[in-house]
Amino acid sequence: MISLKALITGASGFVGTEMTKTLLKNNIEVMGISRTTSALNGQVTEKYVCDIQEKSKLKKILGFYRPNYIIHLAGPAFIPHSFDKPEITYDVIFKGTLNLLESMRELKLASRLLYVSSADVYGSGLKSVLSERDALEPANPYSTAKACSELLSKQFFYSYGTDVIIARPFNHTGPGQSADFVCSSFAQQVATMRDGLMKKQLVTGNIDVKRDFLDVRDVVEAYMALLNNGVSGQLYNVCSGQAVSIREIVKMLFRFADIEEYEIKVDSAKVRENDVALRVGDNKKIVTNVGWLPNYKIEQTIGDLLEYWRENLRVKA
Repeated sequence: MISLKALITGASGFVGTEMTKTLLKNNIEVMGISRTTSALNGQVTEKYVCDIQEKSKLKKILGFYRPNYIIHLAGPAFIPHSFDKPEITYDVIFKGTLNLLESMRELKLASRLLYVSSADVYGSGLKSVLSERDALEPANPYSTAKACSELLSKQFFYSYGTDVIIARPFNHTGPGQSADFVCSSFAQQVATMRDGLMKKQLVTGNIDVKRDFLDVRDVVEAYMALLNNGVSGQLYNVCSGQAVSIREIVKMLFRFADIEEYEIKVDSAKVRENDVALRVGDNKKIVTNVGWLPNYKIEQTIGDLLEYWRENLRVKA
């Protein structure tokens, strides 16, 4: 029996790590590459370390491995950093995507490429529920580079017949996420309070915004569904279709940690200017046409995230 093979760029990151597990669970051979480490079927090896900006090395790896699927996750994910380093952001996200697409074209690969964009391309989102038909209004270097890469992917589909599908994931979280991101940052702080290692004061930004959150485990299942059933040249929102306020997530964390008395301290440095008050996605296209549905409720995701940080603290202790 011929074994299917997948290659993940940015494989060492939060989603890449979870994606590797899911592919292996589906009996698909996996090569993971990133600029710092690489792995084959989850086993770390230095053989395939590759910066997406190094086209010659990337092309050599693709030519050797010739994957059936490519999941393109490489690129910086923390939006505030993109304002400080816009050139690097564009080079990694846009030029890196061009390197990948060009390498596929030059090698005549028949791989199916899943380009993972971001719901941040919608910008302020004047509508209450955002669908794939809504206009792009990217408002920072990160989302603009993502939007440009979407157009690039579409151009390769139309010009060269590249088998590419575009995913627009909304906010996602879950066990294993870096504390740079809001839910994980709060979970780390609350876990530390729960174990008596810091005073019960949560440092936050604006917690009255509402976001459409998915569990990372649902996100990677959506990516699997798109690889199997998505239509080439199409883009799909990956979202729950429901919004929850950051304040409600904070309440969940303290409730799950059995902490009744606490203080919330807003750090002005964590408050983003012109932060979007509400962002929620329409998931009808991926649900109806691809057959994917989320399985995790936000309460389970946040509970698992808190437990992840409690375990992490115990290990460090």
